[in-house]
Amino acid sequence: MRIYLASDFHAAETAWRKFLNAIRLNVYKADVALVAGDLTGKAIVPIVRNGASYEAELFGVHRRAGSDEELAALERDIADVGFYSFVSTAEEADRLVGDSEARGALLHDLMNERVGRWMDLADERLGGGSVPLYLIPGNDDDFGIDPILNRDGAFAQNADGRVSDLAEDVQLLASGWSNITPWATPREEPEDALESRLEALAEQVRDPRRAIFMIHVPPHDSGLDTAPILDENLRPTISAGDVLRGPVGSLAVRRIIERFEPLLGVHGHIHESGGERRIGRTLCINPGSEANHGILRGYLVDVGPDGIERAMRVEG
Repeated sequence: MRIYLASDFHAAETAWRKFLNAIRLNVYKADVALVAGDLTGKAIVPIVRNGASYEAELFGVHRRAGSDEELAALERDIADVGFYSFVSTAEEADRLVGDSEARGALLHDLMNERVGRWMDLADERLGGGSVPLYLIPGNDDDFGIDPILNRDGAFAQNADGRVSDLAEDVQLLASGWSNITPWATPREEPEDALESRLEALAEQVRDPRRAIFMIHVPPHDSGLDTAPILDENLRPTISAGDVLRGPVGSLAVRRIIERFEPLLGVHGHIHESGGERRIGRTLCINPGSEANHGILRGYLVDVGPDGIERAMRVEG
């Protein structure tokens, strides 16, 4: 079995389309595809209608569109970096700046709309194909997307919170929850609660040595969870002119992996800590993410009768 895995698309349109095309064309000769969480983005960019033109600020750069074609190109540029756009008047944009409730409602609507389109695109491009796609939401993903991911007949299967059979002798345990973060995200909980959640799933696995544990957050101090250390204002801590970094992964996930020793751990969450590490007999992988730059990062893992035969980083 060859597994193709990726994570942390965060609403970045080009990266998602690259992923689906890689599966559809089967350029990696994969037997199954996995996405380890965080499908949605976090920011809205208003496009203000100004007479016959449209204007927006993207990464501090003023952008102007003078035609429908240029407007469509601007909307694509915003979507490609994982942001959401909406066309409005200057008055409406100003109102939303000061109305957090209305802004939050709009963000949720835009999130749901894009996730719905992505699932439709998966149906269109992958339906009828031979490579199944299993995905999970991540800690950043609002619960409002769950009904979209769980809709009947969808090609992409939401594996969150269950154990699935990938093959006769290979199972997938999947969970999108994380330990507590500084950001108060929707799917996070204290370590003891997370460990209980994962333990209940792991007890359902027939043979951990023939199982893949796809858990969004990586294990603590694994080398797959190194991120900037934040101060009380949620800003990176600087020392001697450099950003201090340290482990931010989950102790619960590490304990579960050490106890059950699955064949493979698939993680995401920390974009800048892509790579592979061993914890005991378990190979753990975080593909990392540069989706907001249009780069698709992933891994191929070959599983044979005696275990993992090969793991390779792929990107493009």
